[in-house]
Amino acid sequence: MENGVLIALDWGTTNVRAALLAADGLVIDKRQADSGVGHFSTQQFAAHFRKLTQGWPALPAIASGMVGSRQGWREASYLPCPASLADLAGSLLRFHDNDQELAIVPGLKIETDQHRDVMRGEETQIAGLLADESNFSGTVVLPGSHSKWVRVHDGVVRNFRTYMTGELFDACSNHTILRHSVEPDDHDAAASEPNGEEDHRDFVAAVGEVFQAPGSSFGRLFGLRADTVLSKADKHSARERLSGLLIGMELEAAARDGFDVQDITIIGTSDLTGRYSRAATVLAAQVKTHVSSQLVWPALFALARTGALLEGADA
Repeated sequence: MENGVLIALDWGTTNVRAALLAADGLVIDKRQADSGVGHFSTQQFAAHFRKLTQGWPALPAIASGMVGSRQGWREASYLPCPASLADLAGSLLRFHDNDQELAIVPGLKIETDQHRDVMRGEETQIAGLLADESNFSGTVVLPGSHSKWVRVHDGVVRNFRTYMTGELFDACSNHTILRHSVEPDDHDAAASEPNGEEDHRDFVAAVGEVFQAPGSSFGRLFGLRADTVLSKADKHSARERLSGLLIGMELEAAARDGFDVQDITIIGTSDLTGRYSRAATVLAAQVKTHVSSQLVWPALFALARTGALLEGADA
């Protein structure tokens, strides 16, 4: 514990993860709790922070995620793009609690006459990628309930766009007529990894339909209902096809919006990166993957060091 130089927090809507980091950025100790931003009022954050870090030294702390939203501890304003890791570090929202210095990572925004968009939390995962590859250029995909497609050039986030693929999957499978034709599942956002070759075939075939078959992809969704009514099609297969259609539509939209869909870097959970990688095979795309949870601590350490939040860390 005495070798720690920084407390890092990944504080989302439903849970919070904390890590005590050493001078080389390695994790000394880590903790997790269900006390996410959605569980309590603004006035309760300081107490939850102290409870979560009890027994750790009173070191500078840096947090990212929904903790910086209007419903969070303090609102960290969105930083306009283009933005680099250094820009994020220079825009940390800094404050004190009981003489302990804290900082919150701002989100990112696009605000033009043609396009408005925001992200909060995903910017830290991108920062983790840039901490390891400062001059990275390419398309970064962060799949989830609100999938982000991000254009990065020479380590600078130039543009991004959000696609509500996961939320649409949840809505279609649980709150539309398709709920009678699609196998129920507790997983979020078209997310769970297909099991077995048959699942893979159903999913990939549906992605392929978006690009290869004529007609509106949007118009194919009700076909999943018709298949189960007319031919008693398997509901599990229908679920995989729904996922494939929606993710295929996301890929198609991203291509129309100018993103390079042939060479992508995917950051996410292992199940989501697997699913999106499989979808990208339809386009014969080159794909690299990173597990999002493994990027957060390096990102927060790099942001704290670049922003001069900590002392005694390795240069």
